[in-house]
Amino acid sequence: MNFKQRLLRYGLGLAIGCVVVFFMFPQYDWLGWTPGKRVMENIREARFDISPHGQCKMDCMGINMDQLQLARNEGKVDFKKSDVKAAPKLYHLDYGNITLKIALTDTTALLTDAMKDGITCDCH
Repeated sequence: MNFKQRLLRYGLGLAIGCVVVFFMFPQYDWLGWTPGKRVMENIREARFDISPHGQCKMDCMGINMDQLQLARNEGKVDFKKSDVKAAPKLYHLDYGNITLKIALTDTTALLTDAMKDGITCDCH
């Protein structure tokens, strides 16, 4: 048996093993280690507060607490707009036409700004 045949058999066995493991554990979050999922987990688990400016923007744009919770649970982190080197780290969460700006520390998540496509508000 030459090297090519051994490599082919090894690859076939590895592929079959991966498929078996994938179907044996369907509830396992296979991509839970990615940065976006880790940040979202930290935001969901942290104590959540809303700044006065964030509350003003939510009221002005018509974002209710249910929409806020949906965005917090199902939103996606936009790392291009986020500032992860700041203290505290500032993350932009996108959920549909809603964008939330969240300052995240080790124990708290603070909503500092809220935006909705097509609506402008003047909160000071």
